[in-house]
Amino acid sequence: MEYVKGKPYFCYKVAKIKQYRYLENDINCDLLIIGGGIDGAIANFFLSKKYKVVLVDKGRFGMACTSCATALLEYQLDDFAKDLQKYMIEEEIVLAYNMGQGAIKKIEDFINIYGNNCNFACRPTFLYTNSLFSVRKIKDEYAFRAKHGFECKLYDDKNNPFPFPIKCGIFAENGGCEFNPYLFTKMMIENSSNQDRIYENTAITKLEKTKDGYIAITNFGEKIFCKKLLIATGFNWEVLGKSKLCERFITYSIVTSPIKNFSWKDKALIHDVVSPYHYLRSLPDGRIIFGGEDSSFKEKPINERKSNKKYDKLEKDLFKLFPEIRNKVKVDYKFCGCFGTTLNNLALIGESEIDNNILLFISCGANGIINAMAGVKVIEDIIEDKYNPLIKLFSPKRKV
Repeated sequence: MEYVKGKPYFCYKVAKIKQYRYLENDINCDLLIIGGGIDGAIANFFLSKKYKVVLVDKGRFGMACTSCATALLEYQLDDFAKDLQKYMIEEEIVLAYNMGQGAIKKIEDFINIYGNNCNFACRPTFLYTNSLFSVRKIKDEYAFRAKHGFECKLYDDKNNPFPFPIKCGIFAENGGCEFNPYLFTKMMIENSSNQDRIYENTAITKLEKTKDGYIAITNFGEKIFCKKLLIATGFNWEVLGKSKLCERFITYSIVTSPIKNFSWKDKALIHDVVSPYHYLRSLPDGRIIFGGEDSSFKEKPINERKSNKKYDKLEKDLFKLFPEIRNKVKVDYKFCGCFGTTLNNLALIGESEIDNNILLFISCGANGIINAMAGVKVIEDIIEDKYNPLIKLFSPKRKV
């Protein structure tokens, strides 16, 4: 099954994650992490500090869905707080927003320690509409955030600081951050404390349950004896079967050629609220990445003809937003990939329905990376049988 298509910008012409060997002998560990994309890399980095962890991937690290992530990292969720009250009480939504802010701070702390080798930058966020029908939703969202102490400012067509028309929008000065997701994955893997227990091109083909945990058997026949498994295979259901909680989509992105002397207010991360929605951010080399136009992911290869129509639509909408750059740039990169979303916009992180010793670590929604950064503590608290209010919100056993 193909989960990525096109020419992903973020892993093109950058230093690749160093090549790791494949497993050649039997090995023991406390926790086996299956999947070396950004989710698995985050889990491995933090959990290997406390436990004996083995990380494996059936291919190369970071080259599947991670390569096409756009990494507009925001504390807000995909849906408005008012809509999320169908699935969470108000206090839980506030908890999720605070979780997002905490995850952004956690990323910043990591960068401060290990260096900025992934083009990290803190950015404001701007969520807006140009439709009169969505103005009330934006204003309700602003009221919710203001009520609970989240810094934000409301803009409309009278005080709009952006170079495109809006009816209403929420600007959050401390709303998010950005980075190159592939290079961040590289930093996470190459700075982890278990360099001698990281293996590429090592597929798990069979699992055997034991009284002490599991035996994972690789494609070469080696055995990994572990107390617990952590599944971080993204939206590839080969290991865990289809999840009823997560619906899969394809999101499409284009990246322009570099543009000289062009930007917008504070290089904010921008989302609109049309359906399907669009998102954009600037890149360090002066390009713009513009994405969205999501479509449902089916159990068949990504359709190239359909993808090209989506790219054409994105290009048209980008130049409609910024007509002044139409004749100054061209589209250099086009790519798409699979992602998943849940009703409460939060990840599937925690004990699986199959077995409590099989833990899922599947980040979902536009805030997947944020979920993963917070979700590591959820996994740690589950292992150590500690209370964490996020366990309930992330639980793969939660009701559909």
